[in-house]
Amino acid sequence: MKFVLEFGIRGGFHNQGVVIPTGKLASLLASGFVYTSGGAYEIGSVASDWNMLKGIYRKTWQSKTHFVAVSKLDGVMRGPASTNLWKLDSKVEGFLEYHYG
Repeated sequence: MKFVLEFGIRGGFHNQGVVIPTGKLASLLASGFVYTSGGAYEIGSVASDWNMLKGIYRKTWQSKTHFVAVSKLDGVMRGPASTNLWKLDSKVEGFLEYHYG
């Protein structure tokens, strides 16, 4: 299964999605972004936090200044996670998991 990685600066530069070929690579990249964006001691800074267990289609992390999201490419059109995570006027959610159903 493939995954989409989105990351950026809230209210600033960000990407709309990079297709990643494996869950392991997506987990490593997302946790590395969290770790280097000032979240070294937060949930999301370790690759295992980003493992997509059964029933989960997206995980996100958001700080006051940065965000990152990993989504499964499962054929369901949900739109980019960055649409909401990018906004400066939204509250900081930290680490979230999105479940099917």
